[in-house]
Amino acid sequence: MYKSSINTVFKQYRSLNRVMSTSIKRQICPSEVDGPIERVMITKIVENLKPSLLKVYNDSAKHSHHAGVKDAVNKTESHFTMEIVSDEFIGKSMPSRHRIVYQLLDDEFKNKGLHALTMKTKTAEEINRQANK
Repeated sequence: MYKSSINTVFKQYRSLNRVMSTSIKRQICPSEVDGPIERVMITKIVENLKPSLLKVYNDSAKHSHHAGVKDAVNKTESHFTMEIVSDEFIGKSMPSRHRIVYQLLDDEFKNKGLHALTMKTKTAEEINRQANK
């Protein structure tokens, strides 16, 4: 059951590439989704925040030489960058938006070896305003 629901989310997520909404192209990130932690993170973000844009970059290789990573169990999915555009962020400050994402990914931080997450969190309106400047 769980595997089929993840497959459904990824089919929907891939289809975001082909849908235009309020001048924002819905898309998956350019990097390949290849790890179980990344898949779970994407699933949680898509299901809970229903983003119009989601880009996820696995930056773990850039940090593999750090001393803290040397003895880590998870070396391949420890550092990520995300760009999330969601109307769930309307009326929320940047720290509040980040807290929402951190709360969604709490298990990955506490139990799966996710170490660092860099985020850009915007609403569709904010993106449209920037595009019209």
